[in-house]
Amino acid sequence: MVLQAFWIALITFFGKADYWIGTSMFGRPIVLGPLVGLALGDLSKGITIGLSLELIFMGMQAIGASIPPDIIIGGVLGTAFAITSGKGAESAITIAFPAAVLSAFIVNLFYGVITPIMARWADNAASNGDYKKIERVHIFNGFLFDFVFAVLAGVAFYVGGSAVQSFLNAIPDVIIEGLQVAVGILPALGFALLTQMIISKQVAVYFFVGFLLAAYLKIPVIGVVAFAIVLLAIIYSVSSFLPKNASLEGGDNDDF
Repeated sequence: MVLQAFWIALITFFGKADYWIGTSMFGRPIVLGPLVGLALGDLSKGITIGLSLELIFMGMQAIGASIPPDIIIGGVLGTAFAITSGKGAESAITIAFPAAVLSAFIVNLFYGVITPIMARWADNAASNGDYKKIERVHIFNGFLFDFVFAVLAGVAFYVGGSAVQSFLNAIPDVIIEGLQVAVGILPALGFALLTQMIISKQVAVYFFVGFLLAAYLKIPVIGVVAFAIVLLAIIYSVSSFLPKNASLEGGDNDDF
C-alpha cells in the first residue's frame, strides 16, 4: 500500500509538472488514468476510467483568474480509488468531483498566499539585477507547488482507501444507477461545452457532416477522421487554384 501511495504521489507530481515543462496536457485524465492503472496493476481499467473522466472534464479550463476544479487530483484519486474498490467509472466520478473541488480551494490558497511571497522575492531579485535568483525562485515555486499536491494525493490515497471503500459500499444502488446514467450524459455535456467554444458559421457544416457519417452511414471514428483528412486536402488543393485578390497600389484619395 505504501508503494502504491508513492506511485500515486509521483503520478500527481508528473501531472502537475506544467510549471516545469510548460502546458503539455500531461495532466489530463486520459494520460494520468492509464498511468494510475499501470501503477495499480489494472491498465485496462485505468484507460477506461481515464477516458470517461476526460470526457467529463473536457470543458473545464482555467480562464483568467477563474480556477476550475482540479482535474489532476480528481482524475488521479478518482481512478485510483475506483480501481482499488473494484467499482466502475460511476464510482470514479463520485470521488473525482469532490476531490477536484477541494483541491481547487488549495490551489487558490497557494496562489493567494505562497505565490505572492515568491513573486516579492523575484521582484527584489529583479531590482538588484540578480536574474539567477529569479530563475531559482521560479523553479522553487513550481517544485513546491508540485510537491505539495503530490504529497496530498499520496497521503489521501494511503489513508483513504478503506474509508472510501466503506463509503462506496454504503451508497444505495439507486444512486449508483443514477451515476451510471450520468456517466452516459456528462460526456455529451463536455463535448457541448467544448463545441460551444470553437463552433462558428464557417466550421459548423463540417461538424454536421461528421455526425451524419457516423450516425447514418455507421462509419467508425477512424473512417470519419480519414474523410476529414481527404476533405481538408481537397479544400487546400482547390484554394491553391483560386485567383488571389491583387492589392491595388495607390488607392483612391478621399481627402479633400
